[in-house]
Amino acid sequence: MKPHERIEAEIMNDQLQKNVPAILGAYPTIAQLTKVYYDELVKQGFTKKQALHIVAEQGFTAGYKGGNE
Repeated sequence: MKPHERIEAEIMNDQLQKNVPAILGAYPTIAQLTKVYYDELVKQGFTKKQALHIVAEQGFTAGYKGGNE
């Protein structure tokens, strides 16, 4: 690894380490949104198996820019 590549890697690692608490803090919200989406799919008539498949494949961001499509 070249010296400038090593420095860039260290900077990226430092930035990631600084962002870890924020990332971890977002997980409860993501879990809540995912559960609400799953429950709503079931409420709208999807079977539990179908709803689980949809959520597993698309996540709660289905249909939004940036979601898995």
